Amino acid sequence: MKTHIHIISGFLGAGKTTFLKKMIPNLNGKVALIENEFGEIGVDGDLLEKSLPIKEIYAGCICCTVVQDFKGAIEELISVHQPDHIIIEPSGVGSLSDIIKVSKMIAGKSEAAIEIQHVVTIVDVNAFEDYLENFGSFYRDQIENAKVLFLSHLDQAADSDVEKAISKIREINKRAYISRENWHARDGETIIEVLDALKGLQMEHRENLDMVSADKVFTTVSIRRPKIFSKKELEATFVLLKQIAFGQILRAKGFLSMDTDQGIYFDFTPHHQHWEYINGKTERKLIFIGRNLQREKIIKTFQE
Repeated sequence: MKTHIHIISGFLGAGKTTFLKKMIPNLNGKVALIENEFGEIGVDGDLLEKSLPIKEIYAGCICCTVVQDFKGAIEELISVHQPDHIIIEPSGVGSLSDIIKVSKMIAGKSEAAIEIQHVVTIVDVNAFEDYLENFGSFYRDQIENAKVLFLSHLDQAADSDVEKAISKIREINKRAYISRENWHARDGETIIEVLDALKGLQMEHRENLDMVSADKVFTTVSIRRPKIFSKKELEATFVLLKQIAFGQILRAKGFLSMDTDQGIYFDFTPHHQHWEYINGKTERKLIFIGRNLQREKIIKTFQE
């Protein structure tokens, strides 16, 4: 039996988890997932199908500090669950070239038949210019090594901005397939059809030898049992997170409780913010990722 590896990459808040929600139910056969969170707690795994075998790797990027954990996760999933597919959702600040390199190394040394099939990068067209300018090496690496690129938040961008982003993406990656469709509006079956049609597309893996590890650039703060919010406080929080007093927050996400005893999922990036009610009980937790984060101020503001 062959296990197919699918790597779904993308910078912070690009829409990877939403993409997986569409993709996973439409893959034929058994599916397992490896979630890599840059912080000390996991959030994305709680948003996906609960019956799915999931291995969560915390406190570092697969490509930087937790290679052995990654290797062990793949081997354990294959040994215990014999999946037809293993989907890898790397940290948003991970190096895609290194993740491909490590995956190939594991495939070459494993007794199991492992094949990298899809390498996808999700690109937020609204944040494209900002992230390319400020996080060039990380951002370019994810674009340059993708086999397929899907664009997100197209409905919030002008057509001229979309075309400008596509033109620059093509300069970085001349061979990858760039989907101009709004995949948010498509069902998962259509997305799988697009990916399957591109199985034979050959890509050149390009190592980035000059890239520094993510933990030397980005910092993270994790909070268990954050305080309970009123609706008014919650709306004010989006404004608060943009203040430089906390450092440069690039992503804040997690599960919170309202003073109405309702649970919510909270998601913030400098370009997109939203919260939504969720069903059932979920552990309260928050994770912040950014640069020069002011840990004590964040904890004092959000900790219960």
